[in-house]
Amino acid sequence: MTEPTDQNLTKGARTAARIMDVAESLFAEQGYEGTSLRQIAAGAGIQEPGLYNHFGSKQGLYEAVLFRGLNPMAEAMTDQLGAAVGLRDYTDLPAKMTDLLLEHPQMAALFHQALQGNADSVGNRLVQGWLDNLFIQGMASIEHMGGAESDKETLALNVIAMFNLVTGYFLSTKVFESLVNGNITSQENVRRQKILLRKVVRAMLIN
Repeated sequence: MTEPTDQNLTKGARTAARIMDVAESLFAEQGYEGTSLRQIAAGAGIQEPGLYNHFGSKQGLYEAVLFRGLNPMAEAMTDQLGAAVGLRDYTDLPAKMTDLLLEHPQMAALFHQALQGNADSVGNRLVQGWLDNLFIQGMASIEHMGGAESDKETLALNVIAMFNLVTGYFLSTKVFESLVNGNITSQENVRRQKILLRKVVRAMLIN
């Protein structure tokens, strides 16, 4: 799914997108509870009351951030499950997920921050609900393919491994910079990552 460019958005939509960009970064770094609307408003360059012209509450803003980042991934999973006819269709899925995360790379940190935090927090429950659905879709996809053992524990381990391979790439920016002083999200490095993903996922599915 291609998002509208700034030129095609109204002023209000551009402001809402800027707010979500700031919120996504802060939520990923500080968590839902650790981030205030005041911080988000300051980062977006507006007064705090102005947030309510676009989002009814902090939870509403968080849900909008999640929907923007996760709904395209859920749709990609659904499309892949419905159209897949061979192994290649599944080995290409992590590469597609990588492209989607490139549009919102902070989402990877937000996922892991939520999964490792307080399971009872509002933000973590919202993320967990989305990820549970993605994992269930992933398990159904692998089971449909028949490339991995059919027991649920094996399927779950395969899905979690794929998830960690895709999201972990975006969590390694600083490590990559310290190792080779390079940009992990450059076009060439992303191309190399996709090749690696296809090889690893193919090996997982046929074993």
